[in-house]
This record gives sequence, C-alpha cells and structure tokens, in this order.
Amino acid sequence: MQRFTINTRFSRRPSIFNNDNTPKRCETDIVRYLPVEILIQIFNNVFPVDLMRIGDDFEDFIIFCEIERIILRLTCRKWNNIIINLIKHASFDIFKIKKCKLGYVVPPPNLKKLEITDSRYLHANSCDPYSLYNPYNWSSRLGRSDINEWLINNKRLNCLKVLHLRGCVDFTVCGLTNLYEQLIELSIVDCPKITVESLKYMLKHMKNLKTLTINTDKFFSSEVYKTINLFLPKLNNLRLIIPCQCCISSSRRDIIIQITDLSCLPTIISNLTISQKIPSYDNHIFHILSSTPPPNSLRRLDVSNCFFLKDLFDITPTLTHLTVSYPSFPRNAIKLPSTLEYLNISGYVRDSPYTSESTNFCDYSKKWIDMFPEDAPSLRTLILHLYASPERLFSAILKFSNTIRHLDCRILLSHMSDICMCENPCHLGRQLHFNMIRELKNLKELKFHSRLEKDEIENFPVSLKKLWIINVFNNRSLIDFANRRGIEVLELHQI
Repeated sequence: MQRFTINTRFSRRPSIFNNDNTPKRCETDIVRYLPVEILIQIFNNVFPVDLMRIGDDFEDFIIFCEIERIILRLTCRKWNNIIINLIKHASFDIFKIKKCKLGYVVPPPNLKKLEITDSRYLHANSCDPYSLYNPYNWSSRLGRSDINEWLINNKRLNCLKVLHLRGCVDFTVCGLTNLYEQLIELSIVDCPKITVESLKYMLKHMKNLKTLTINTDKFFSSEVYKTINLFLPKLNNLRLIIPCQCCISSSRRDIIIQITDLSCLPTIISNLTISQKIPSYDNHIFHILSSTPPPNSLRRLDVSNCFFLKDLFDITPTLTHLTVSYPSFPRNAIKLPSTLEYLNISGYVRDSPYTSESTNFCDYSKKWIDMFPEDAPSLRTLILHLYASPERLFSAILKFSNTIRHLDCRILLSHMSDICMCENPCHLGRQLHFNMIRELKNLKELKFHSRLEKDEIENFPVSLKKLWIINVFNNRSLIDFANRRGIEVLELHQI
C-alpha cells in the first residue's frame, strides 16, 4: 500500500511573559497535502458527489460549497479546483446570464451533461404558441446569445456526452461541429432554425448517438427516418415532441396535432416516447391527424404525456414496456402481448380541457384490465393507478403472482365506485388488497397508498425488501418492526 508523508508545522505557543497575549490559531499543512481522493471522500460523506450540479440556484450552490468548506475546515488552496472538477451536470438559462450572452459562462472541465434553455422564447410560446412560427422576429428582438460560437470555441466541453437544447432561437447545427462524435444523447426542442436539411446533415456525423429527442411539426419526415437508418447504427431511443400548430381565425383557434408516420420508424428504434403539448385555451377546436402503426420491432412505447382523444397508436406483438395514461387507448384493442416486462397505466386526467364523467374513467380502466395478457412470464413491474373495482383489479393482478417484483397499485376514488362498494373511501378494497399482496411470493418492492399498521406487515411476503408508505416518519414503531424483518421503509409522496 502506498504511504503518504504528511508534514506538519505548528506555531509556537504564546508565552505568558510576552506582552502580546493575542490568541493564535494552530497552523497546519495536513489538509493541504492530503490526496485529492481523500478530500473527495470527506466531502462525499457530507454531500453526495453524484448529486452535485449547477442549475438555476447557482448562487445557493456556491454558498453551500463554502459552508461545507468551513465545516470540514478545508482551507487548502486546491479546494475550488476539487469542487469544480467534481461537477458533471450543468443547466443554464440564457435569460438569467449576464446580458443574455453565453460568453460569460465558463463550464466545468469534466462536464458530462449540459442543458441550455432560453426561457424568454419559451415563455412567449406558452402564452401564444403562434409565436413559435415567427422565430426570426424573436431573434432580432431578444438579441443573439452567441450559442453557436460558444459551443464551437469552448475547449472545456471535450468530455460532454449529453446535450439538451430548448428554446434556443439562434441555434443552428454548425454549433455542434466539434461535438458530433462525442455526443451519445441529444435533445433539440423548440429551436426553430433547425431545418430538414440541416438535421439530416447533423445526423450523418453523429455515429455514436444513442438517444434523440426532437420536434415533429417542423422537420421530422421520412427523409429523417432514412438518415437514421443509414448513419445512426447505435440509435435506440427516440422521443417525439408534438407541438400544436395554431391557425388563427376571427373567433376561434384551430389546434392541429400532426402524428408522424410511425410505419417508417427505423427498425433499430426499440424505445419510442411520444409527448404532446396542449395549450390551455377554452375556445379551441382540435383537428387530429391519424398515424400509421409502428413496426413490429418496437419494444418500448410511452404515450403517457399524450391526450389522444382517438385511437392513434398500436400495440406491437413483441412489446416489452408500455406506459399510457387517460384518455389514450390503442387502436388495436387486443390482448397485451405475453412479452411484457413493464406495464404502467394511469387513469389520471392530467389536462383541464378534458372533463368527463367518472363512469368514463371506470370504463377506461375496465378496457385495460380486459386487455391484460393471459400469461406474461417476464412481467416484473406493474404500476396501475386506475378508477376500478377492487375485486376486478386485484384478481387480475393475481394472474402474475409468480413474476411480479415491483408493484405500485392505487385505486382512484370516484363517486360511482364509492357507491357501488358501499365502503369508506379510506378502506376501499383494503382487505382484498392485503389478500392480493400476500399471494405475491416474489415481490421485492411495494408502494402502499393508504395508511398501514404494524401488525399488517406481518403477512407481507418474506421476499419484500423495500416498502413505500405515506406519513412514514409518524410511525416509528412500524419502521423498527419492518427493519427487523429486513424491509427498508421509505416515504411515499402522493401525486
């Protein structure tokens, strides 16, 4: 084992015969000569190094680091360099930078992930999405941020792997000239100067790209699909952001939602996420354009951030991961494939323009329960937040009692289900819930969305290792009892 020699030097003690009795602090070089690895371990015990990032609270971050330096008595000169080199994640808002110029920002040298946003442009778009289609007017009014020059000339970005750009009006693909081969994840959202041709040129040079997030209304087309097939052999994750195109008329706004042609989706894309932006207008009319089914090679599909009022997506026969939310429902209402490993269905109504009777919520849940596969030997994770009958839902879950490892099941309350069950809402299906959990012999993680008593944990499966419950810190005896059984208890935050 390598030994480190530490030199110490202490100041001479003040003499009682000396007229100068001012107390003197002990001077030492112990900290100064400690290896950087030791200093990082010391700091990591106070604040996890992996969580260090620069964000909107940049001043608070600086103050925090200074407080920790004082607590740890790290007075060595290399402290600042140690902190700066530890930062791997940074997030900048151009609006909050001096003179809105990125030239005033000096990124950390070991930065792995960088997010750049221009909230000036995004705020205008959220108030009136029509302004999204006037980027050059906004660029002249807001002034240049010099983002392209900053990305090209900044030598400290040689370790950058993940880049997210949002609302950057004057960004063009030339800004990525020096980053093409090193990026593995790229997100370009609401950057209006990106065209079809420039996007194709950029993707041809990003051979190591694995994850791509882009807008669909501006440039996503079959030409882009072809480019992905030819030049991006490692691309596996694709996320499409679908903004609303607003057509102004004298008395109304027509919202057009363009769904991309999924039949041309490259077969190398196995993970697809579709997100949708809906403006909160009361006097809008929707025109939803149809979509074609995705290829059978698609393995993961996430449409939980969409509000498709029509059946606009399909279930592929070899799907392994599915995430959906109300009111989205597949066009091919068939039994879910037996290849499922992860299923997440939410009955929450996440957008105010969509209001409906509780019976519709229950019908939505019933349709999904009826689509559960008869057999899914690889199903490990089940997340179900539904307006459903407890007996119907829990009996459906029991079909997968031998495979489920992670369970998050919550019955959403509606007037209909309360009346039908004739139960107190806090006890809705409680005993049926416990009976179902008892049968899950291989369950390892459980999220329980109602109160829980100590004696009720006794009948939980012995395989359980993590338990999330509400108000966990108000029940110390329950935590102690669970810990003795080898169960880690965590706080569950309700949505």
